[in-house]
Amino acid sequence: MNRQSGGFARPREARLLGAAGHLYPGITPDIWIQAASMADVVWAQRLRRGEHASLRDRVLNPDHFEFRHGGTGGPDEPALRRRATDRLRLQGD
Repeated sequence: MNRQSGGFARPREARLLGAAGHLYPGITPDIWIQAASMADVVWAQRLRRGEHASLRDRVLNPDHFEFRHGGTGGPDEPALRRRATDRLRLQGD
């Protein structure tokens, strides 16, 4: 599966840390995967197990996953805008 990742030149990637591998059966630790796809896999596992997680919770726990690329705010990456800001700009504010 190839998902868009916020329009960054290098999409955000995640890898499961080896120490947390036992918590996510079926995911190979230490392999970089596009973060959006990894989140889909983890979310699907939670649903299959009948876990009732809130959409406000982070799907990829930063204690269990390492991240790279996209979203770091570096000079080569486009500035992110909140939807409220987009709305204000459309209205000319």
